[in-house]
Amino acid sequence: MENPPKFNASVSIGGNAHGPVAAGSDIIIGATDQAGPHKASPGGDLSGVHRVVVTTDVQGSGRHDNLGQRHLRRVLAESLAAGARELDRQVDMFDRGDGTLVVLPETVTVVEAVDTFAEAVVRAVREHNQVAGVDYRIDLRIAVHAGYVDRVDAQWSGAALVHAARLVDAPPAKHALAASAACAALVLSDVAMQVVDQGYSRVGPAAYQQIPLSVKETSGHGWLRLL
Repeated sequence: MENPPKFNASVSIGGNAHGPVAAGSDIIIGATDQAGPHKASPGGDLSGVHRVVVTTDVQGSGRHDNLGQRHLRRVLAESLAAGARELDRQVDMFDRGDGTLVVLPETVTVVEAVDTFAEAVVRAVREHNQVAGVDYRIDLRIAVHAGYVDRVDAQWSGAALVHAARLVDAPPAKHALAASAACAALVLSDVAMQVVDQGYSRVGPAAYQQIPLSVKETSGHGWLRLL
């Protein structure tokens, strides 16, 4: 019997989505959930390539001590690995401390990012919460956007990354998640919401509500669904 394929997600420690994001060479997570050496994202400069980008952030992570922080990061990594396996693609993920930036390959559509990747991540978080104590419950915010980005060797940059980071930090999403029994808040940009409006996504536009977006120099709105 052939060995099952491994769907890997490379993770770097350090960097953030508020400037160039550097893909490191420290950790690999995939179908085997094992860590080991991994080369940086495939080399070669890319300019103006279109990508779907996803950002995540664990809500209220600052209330945890060091042990709790390590636990949250492990569960988040495992949940994102579940999303990568469900997506069946090579996925690059960059650690932002209590959250993660995900740059999806060019073959992944917004529909797949929302219906397959994000939904699988949320299922994994929900399963964790069902057995975890109150102190280790995870509430996760996820933002999905699409736009043009650049990569120089293993470093990604671009306005799309910044906008995704602003979406996941939108105060209305934080407040709505805190006031609900949901374990995740999914926030879509206008670009991603167009796919939902056209009926391509499994869940239609009636499940989303428009929220204002005013984070740092970014203003506008996003589209929120609680899961």
